Amino acid sequence: MAYCLVLTNSGKGVVRQLTMSKNNVSVKCPAGDPVLGQAFRIPVDEGPVKIHVFFSDQRLEAGSVANQLNEMQKPSFSPIDFRLPGKVVVETIDFIPSETNEPRPGTLVPGPSEPAANNRPG
Repeated sequence: MAYCLVLTNSGKGVVRQLTMSKNNVSVKCPAGDPVLGQAFRIPVDEGPVKIHVFFSDQRLEAGSVANQLNEMQKPSFSPIDFRLPGKVVVETIDFIPSETNEPRPGTLVPGPSEPAANNRPG
């Protein structure tokens, strides 16, 4: 699937949209590449979160997906629970944010973002 939309849902009921575009729609997600080529941070004080990644064959309206996720009463769902066009697959990952930014063995360490790479001295 060519596009993705990434949202988190904390145990405290906070829904955050991690993928932001100018038009507030899902973004291109090439297979094997980090989403938007960057690392994301989740506030530690929100506690454990569920990261929901919506993969789709066409762009999705991010606001609509976030609103529907916020309105859901049940912790688990399937893509059919959302009113979305085209083919959609959802992957949900449980994640516990921590204070440390140190990489853990076996995890992908992202490279610098494009602007940082272009602004290196020398």
